[in-house]
Amino acid sequence: MSYENALAAFVLITIATLGMEIMTTYATQGLAFGFSSNRPPVEKSGFALRVARTFQNQVESAAYVVPALVLATLSDAVIPGGALVALLIVLGRAAYVPLYYSGVPFIRVPVFGLGTLGSLYLAYFAWAG
Repeated sequence: MSYENALAAFVLITIATLGMEIMTTYATQGLAFGFSSNRPPVEKSGFALRVARTFQNQVESAAYVVPALVLATLSDAVIPGGALVALLIVLGRAAYVPLYYSGVPFIRVPVFGLGTLGSLYLAYFAWAG
């Protein structure tokens, strides 16, 4: 997978998690929730909290995934296995979303590591190359 395609896929995953958070909010709080700021705070369910945290985690992961992919794109260095690493980053982030929704922590940790370690790998070889 090219670095540009990986970046585009990462953006699509981020948009999908945002859409899921919006739909979950309206499904649990009602449609009027989005049209008024004069409402008391409402406690979220366990699933709604996981949906919100998934989006928050996706946005936070953009702090290291996006620069690594952009650096790899702009770098003239030949990164060994770079296309495979970019694919693993995208697959890791895509798998992390439903695993976080499920609430099973021990499965999502290795998948989270794919995106994190893959980003570090790309950044290291692009910077050093």
